Amino acid sequence: MGTDRATKEKLLASAKSEFMEKGYAKASLRKICADAGVTTGALYFFFKGKEDLFRSIVENPLQELLEIMKTHFAEDAQFLSASNVYSHTAGDHKELVQILIHHLYTNRNAFLLLLTKSQGTAFENCVDEIADKMERSYRSMAEKTLGIQINSYMLHWMTYMNIDTFIHLLTHEPDEQRALNHMCRIMDYLIKGWLELVLTPETAYN
Repeated sequence: MGTDRATKEKLLASAKSEFMEKGYAKASLRKICADAGVTTGALYFFFKGKEDLFRSIVENPLQELLEIMKTHFAEDAQFLSASNVYSHTAGDHKELVQILIHHLYTNRNAFLLLLTKSQGTAFENCVDEIADKMERSYRSMAEKTLGIQINSYMLHWMTYMNIDTFIHLLTHEPDEQRALNHMCRIMDYLIKGWLELVLTPETAYN
């Protein structure tokens, strides 16, 4: 059992390196196996193929991220239901930012694979899928909980701006603490933008 676990870990480490270097489409199973010191047949004892190997690296971190987001939106909806006002500040979101940044940086290579190397896999549209979940949650909080008719264009734009901020940090800032410091300041800006652009009726600008 111990030997099997060690072999599987070697394959995952080798695969992560190969995917990071060449991307999913150009990655070679033969090279992955050679670097792990096993035969190609041994790989199929643990994984169904190349996409299953890629999935084994990225799926759990992605699902954990989605759970963090789901919990956050549920807590926000509960708060709004009780107060009937969107008065959150950046400080209210500091704990969320800490959780998100820590999770992203603990699994940084997996998320870099998802963001930059996943073309040709079932995960290549994961950013759009996350954005869709966020938009639906934001819309529900604004329209169903607060009774505010949301600005759809601004909602879409702010959602992607939010996501792109995390992506830029993850791809350009290797240090977790510096990323956290940056994001705490950026979150204040994003929340103010949400209040001004998304929740302000379009008629206010006419």
